Amino acid sequence: MNKTAAVVILGFVLTASGHGDSPGPTTGPATPAKLKPVASTGSGLLLDVPLDLSRFSRQQFEAFSSTVGPEKIRRKWTSAITPLPNPPAAGERGLTEPEVRDIMLRIRDLFDEGKSAPVSDVGLISTQEDVNRKPMYNHVAAFANSSVNAYLLVQRLAGTEGWGYFAIVQDLATEPPSDYFADINGREVKFEGQSCYKCHSSGPLALHPAREDLVSDVPLLAAINRHITEQPASRFHFPEHDRPGDYGTPLAMEACTRCHDADAPRGVLFRAHSHPIRILVDFGYMPPNRRLTPKELAELKSWLEAKP
Repeated sequence: MNKTAAVVILGFVLTASGHGDSPGPTTGPATPAKLKPVASTGSGLLLDVPLDLSRFSRQQFEAFSSTVGPEKIRRKWTSAITPLPNPPAAGERGLTEPEVRDIMLRIRDLFDEGKSAPVSDVGLISTQEDVNRKPMYNHVAAFANSSVNAYLLVQRLAGTEGWGYFAIVQDLATEPPSDYFADINGREVKFEGQSCYKCHSSGPLALHPAREDLVSDVPLLAAINRHITEQPASRFHFPEHDRPGDYGTPLAMEACTRCHDADAPRGVLFRAHSHPIRILVDFGYMPPNRRLTPKELAELKSWLEAKP
């Protein structure tokens, strides 16, 4: 999970004029959504030049994505969120790890059985900068019931063999909700802590393709992103075997702490989150409604480069 998306986006640059009837904004739109062209703003925050993906065609994207099993993806959909059966009432205690494990295995089975509505893309965060610098192909599906939001990521790096499966379960029965992350390759579910936290400080994340045509279904992407942005403030669940480290001094810039703070809607940011911070600010996704000034960029760059 550490090679996927980044800090949660409160606003995203996708628009869709249709909404359907239920549930809320997760149904198929009546008219196509549009995706803002993806381009670096030249902020100076990136550690390397933006990766050039111009040699990858839409046809190559579709062919590679389909190696997961063409019957599992690019499916017709009426709701972007696949319903899950409601679990027994958990009360204030929330879910147990075995219950979370069962949900994760269930959503993987739904994907493999062609019973979910995944969107396919080449991810911006997982492709750019110091992660891989090769196209990272993703399939992302969302699931929910009255007390759980769940997400499945099926991922493969260009030039490698096989697809990896990863899951997020957001337990809405606790206060605040608890976000569980796990590697679910094989029948063993391996709960993850520090590696996932590097990008997922605030739980499930909005999706950003690395290029505007490297996404299978823009209206579906928009609908899943709407569902993600409506999530409540939550806390990251660190399993006992992978407890949080000493993350040092949090980012204190006012432009960021309006949303990313202890008492704000999204989690505190540390230098451990530098990879998604650099990309999302440079590509103009953060802050959601404006760009940082040169003075703010200099302050952010200084903080990112400061020694612990």
